[in-house]
Amino acid sequence: MTPGMKYIKTDKGRAEIAERRGGLSALQRRVLIVVDGIKTVNDLGAFVRVGELEAVLNYLLQEGLIETTNHIAPLQQPAAPGFAAAETTEPPRPATSPEEFKKVRQEASRFVSDSLGASGEPICAAIDRCNSPAELRKLLRGVEIFIGQRLSPETTQAFARHFGSLLL
Repeated sequence: MTPGMKYIKTDKGRAEIAERRGGLSALQRRVLIVVDGIKTVNDLGAFVRVGELEAVLNYLLQEGLIETTNHIAPLQQPAAPGFAAAETTEPPRPATSPEEFKKVRQEASRFVSDSLGASGEPICAAIDRCNSPAELRKLLRGVEIFIGQRLSPETTQAFARHFGSLLL
């Protein structure tokens, strides 16, 4: 699987999203939803666990739900282990730049500290130890549950959406 390859939904894929008729697994459906002709295979990896993407894309291709754009984006080498490779024309973002990632990590730690006070200190320390976007995404999944037990559902959802989108 080529990391810079881009896929788009077919008419059948768009119909599947709208009508939910094909019995896709949650993972297959999630990947189908985020395939947009802009994200590369490299980008799509942020939406699944390591090792899951190739089988899902192959299934979606086989079922005629997606197709290749025949455009392979040239990618830079990842800035550090655990970071995504960026397209050569792409500005730095938290998933591709250690400097931008550090800002997001600090923002997440500040949010937890401001929201939970002293009870959030262990979480802040764990956030500060994360060395990559993948590590922070994994940690924040658990933090979301903890925060959800202490804050409103709206605040918890906003937290998850905000930081999740920054790390893609």
